[in-house]
Amino acid sequence: MVENQTPMCVRMCTPTTVSSALGGVPQQSLAEGRWKESKKNGERIRDGDGYRMRAAGVCLREEGTDGIKVLLVSGGKDGKQWVVPGGGIERDEQPDQAATRELEEEAGVRAQTIEKIGIFQDDNRKHRTTVFLMRVQEELNVWEDGQRGRRREWMSLTVGIEVVKDSQRAILRAVMQQ
Repeated sequence: MVENQTPMCVRMCTPTTVSSALGGVPQQSLAEGRWKESKKNGERIRDGDGYRMRAAGVCLREEGTDGIKVLLVSGGKDGKQWVVPGGGIERDEQPDQAATRELEEEAGVRAQTIEKIGIFQDDNRKHRTTVFLMRVQEELNVWEDGQRGRRREWMSLTVGIEVVKDSQRAILRAVMQQ
């Protein structure tokens, strides 16, 4: 099932339809991808269609009568947007490893992978992001991006969908449907 979720043409693919929805791009395409060096972000991989391969981690927790909360971090050039922690997959790194690394760097959270939620495609930015549901093991008081002003916040899924940047709303919608 592939459907347009936002005006930005983000498509959500369930794990069972990823291969066909991505034109038969196999999981091992990470090894076959093209690497590009960036001064800001180091090496990042692009798939055969030129999409940047990314990974992200969704952390949830139940807070009594407040219900289920999702962890988001401040993002965007001005730091006023909220995003799901994630980023580019590095050389010799699997998507789940990248999601774990990005969670620690961006949100100061050490987490364990529970399951793959799906692959989300952003045609405007040419990104394909493999998203995982993660279990928080530890929240750090001091972390890499936090020292540069990045904030993390647990918020309800309904609020999260409203405040997260447009291209990531499909991710939180998919989480709500599970």
